[in-house]
Amino acid sequence: MVSIYTSKSGKLKTLTIQELFALRNDADEYKKTTIWIDLDNPTQEEEETILLHFFFFHELTIEDIQRERLEPRRGDHYPKLEDYHDYLFSILNPLIIPKNLPGSKYFETEDIPLEDLELLFPTQQVNVYIGANYLVTHHYEQNSAIDYIIEFFKRNPKSLERGPDYIFHSILDEIVENYTPVLEYYDMQMETVETEIFENLESVTLERILEIKKGLIRLRKIMAYQREILNRLSRGEFRHISKTEMHYYRNVYDHLVRIADLLETYRENISGLLEIYMSVTSQKMNQVMKVLTVISTIFLPLTFISSIYGMNFDFMPELRWEYGYFMILAFLLTIALGMLGYFRKRGWLE
Repeated sequence: MVSIYTSKSGKLKTLTIQELFALRNDADEYKKTTIWIDLDNPTQEEEETILLHFFFFHELTIEDIQRERLEPRRGDHYPKLEDYHDYLFSILNPLIIPKNLPGSKYFETEDIPLEDLELLFPTQQVNVYIGANYLVTHHYEQNSAIDYIIEFFKRNPKSLERGPDYIFHSILDEIVENYTPVLEYYDMQMETVETEIFENLESVTLERILEIKKGLIRLRKIMAYQREILNRLSRGEFRHISKTEMHYYRNVYDHLVRIADLLETYRENISGLLEIYMSVTSQKMNQVMKVLTVISTIFLPLTFISSIYGMNFDFMPELRWEYGYFMILAFLLTIALGMLGYFRKRGWLE
């Protein structure tokens, strides 16, 4: 689906592809109009019409954005930013935010149990072209951040006139803001794991801790790429980013840096929890081994004495004694109780 939004003199219009080509024929009108084209799971024909026949974008960028459709096994392309002089090309990896994630502005339902949320939040590939008066966004999956920004501009059509760099900043800001509820969810999971380690170790699994750690590492990697993109955009490196909007990009970059620092803290915390889990598990195992060792130690002399009287010799006086059986039982009990008393006195049973 292709959605084309234009803004001029505070009026927001939705155009068809044919009307877009007609607008380009009027050069003066085209230059004065801010255009945002959103390609949401477009067909190959729609891609070629907009990206090749209308804008004439470089074939390498087309190859990058179509990789997800042509080679789905390779997964999303990592974030990057490239300058093609007439336009900027960027790839972003926003998180897919579940509708039952607490703290998210997209929160809709509590029907899905919170425990069913994935700890490895999946990402999407969003491709962006930004030119002098246009912004083109391309994605094969519905994106909550872009949908939210579209609704914002529908309510505030004059904001669209601030230019494509402002639209791009708004999308980046929304993507970065979506990290916050995700980190809060990870924090909640780590608090739960920490409590269960000391109170109910059996309910904690090593797989769960490792899954949290893997999710944080993956998020850190994606965030590092996007932080570099924002850093470049906020330094005035590109002519398509105005000095006015550059300050907004710097604000988003600062926000992302703070989130990245918090993420690093969480990563260290989960590593610490993993060490604590292994330590507590080892301690529990040592306790079990201690009990088994005490039992084995006590039964060792008892087994030895019992084995002596289990031998088939004829000349064993106690075998003919009327109270021999009770004497041996008493002797074995005395040894067992004596050893338990000795172990308790030495503190080996604590």
